[in-house]
Amino acid sequence: MSTSFTTGKNNNSNSKKNKLTFPLVACLLLLLLTLFTVIFPTEGMADMFGFFKKYDVHLCPEVKGQILNQGKPLAGEKVIRYLNYVDRKERFDHAITDETGRFSLPEVNIRSKMPGNFMVEHNTLQIIYIEFNNEKHTIWNSSLEGYKPNAAYSRKLSSLNCDLSSPTVSFEFTNDKNPQRPHYAVTNCQWDTDFSVYHVHTDKD
Repeated sequence: MSTSFTTGKNNNSNSKKNKLTFPLVACLLLLLLTLFTVIFPTEGMADMFGFFKKYDVHLCPEVKGQILNQGKPLAGEKVIRYLNYVDRKERFDHAITDETGRFSLPEVNIRSKMPGNFMVEHNTLQIIYIEFNNEKHTIWNSSLEGYKPNAAYSRKLSSLNCDLSSPTVSFEFTNDKNPQRPHYAVTNCQWDTDFSVYHVHTDKD
């Protein structure tokens, strides 16, 4: 009469094989599910895999303002807006000042898959400027964090009233969601409230 038995060595070998097999099977299943989603996309699967979904992304609120030079309105001048989101696409548009120096630019929103990427830190570089007498004057330079509208930015950009003879300054303004962490911008505009200047730029800057 013979007795069959399994040695401890064989048990260890089987255990190692099981440990190696499970991750491989899981990876294959994930790959198959991903391929299936690409070939036969559905709304539910698109939500499960955020990188397949497109989101509404806010780049800049509506902009309104007035451009003066030594107190006099600048008419017929081009005000240029430059936006650069984390998708690295450079976006330009512009407006022409009217006879009173006033101008406006529309709100800018896009559709993008970038918010589905949890590795990305979302922000949009916003630069608004005017070229006058062969000089570039910065009306607004800031970075909008996140990809949703921000009331603090909307308030500032709805009243860009600038005199090109004023110095360019760096300032901070209130962060509604986190007052201990204010927003920052560079400009030669001025506001009566929520305008704390911490640096005045010179030709050496």
